[in-house]
Amino acid sequence: MRFALALRSSLVAIAVLLVGDHHVLAEPFSFPLPNGFPFPNETALEELFTRAGGNFTNAPLAPRFDDDSLTSWKLQAFNEFMEVAFFTQLIANISNSVPGYELDSATREYVLSSLETIQAQEEMHAYNANDAVRHFTNGSHMFPCTYQFPVSTFAEAVDFAQTLTDMYIGLLANIQQRTAEHLGSDSNSIVYVLAQALGQEGQQSGWFRSLRRLPPSAEPFLTTSTREFALSWMQHWIVPGSCPNMEDIPLRILPPLAITAVSVGDASHSGNVTLVAPGAVDPDSQRVAFVNGALVPTVVPFKVRRTTPCSGDGRFAHRMEGGQNVVASTERAVSASMDLEDCIASTEIVADMPYAHNVMHGLVLMAVVESREEFITAQDVTDATVFGPALLEWS
Repeated sequence: MRFALALRSSLVAIAVLLVGDHHVLAEPFSFPLPNGFPFPNETALEELFTRAGGNFTNAPLAPRFDDDSLTSWKLQAFNEFMEVAFFTQLIANISNSVPGYELDSATREYVLSSLETIQAQEEMHAYNANDAVRHFTNGSHMFPCTYQFPVSTFAEAVDFAQTLTDMYIGLLANIQQRTAEHLGSDSNSIVYVLAQALGQEGQQSGWFRSLRRLPPSAEPFLTTSTREFALSWMQHWIVPGSCPNMEDIPLRILPPLAITAVSVGDASHSGNVTLVAPGAVDPDSQRVAFVNGALVPTVVPFKVRRTTPCSGDGRFAHRMEGGQNVVASTERAVSASMDLEDCIASTEIVADMPYAHNVMHGLVLMAVVESREEFITAQDVTDATVFGPALLEWS
């Protein structure tokens, strides 16, 4: 099948990481690239500037970094490695006319030219972030992992590219805010560069939306994410055990949450979303939180639809114990005399979807959270998260 330039997903919403969604995964992707990336030499860097359409900043570096800012830049490098991997593999699949990636000749030339520019710019983002890590740690740096992405066609790749980019836009917004809070006036040069990178990512996301015949901008104020949400979401596409130093990023990795169904409703009737958590939940003390656009998070109750007990096969499961969500393998649970009848492998829940009430568009983040009196920011949601995030792109 050959694709024309404009694509349109069969669904208006893209639910990322569906439980039971049997994606044909792409082949695992590992570095380095032919130009030596992530550690290119000076000649390769000069060639990279030409492909990317620009150079690094030559403005003075920030006078200082604190530990929180260093964590942010480590995560930026780590995130950018994944983007470089994804776009490099996508270019190869189109160039080699891999089944599912065949394009007509005019479309193919335009798409490849655009993606090659995007890929080069992402290489520069990654190198720039890793160079900052090297500078402020006296020589250490982050290393990439091996990745396996949930795409097997060009249309799926465009959908995923949009979500990948939107999630990073949300992360950069969060990092800008954290940097300003932690470094004060010393953050000026950092925030300036972050704003430039965020603008590039926004242009990129708009192009992917245009390929899907959507308006290039999703909403007037884009959804922010958090560092923990970003790192946790990336785990789905990282081959386990393939990261040389991911542990150098001192952030919590959250248990996952997946979407299995969603309906938006209308102005008079709420829709709902069905989520699956890999363990036990408590509808009395927990809620589902939605993060979208410029609004403070919306927090709603949920109902448990069904639970799946542990099978004793050694998989990790969760149970509630003294009000805390305890993670244990079912093998250890047996050895510790934990009654498997009380062990929950997964829970399916249903919550109202505040789409119409909140006028939700673009990236929507969802999490099961411990109930609190007030949630003002995405970080508040993250700090209270038990399972998450689940991601939804709503056009």
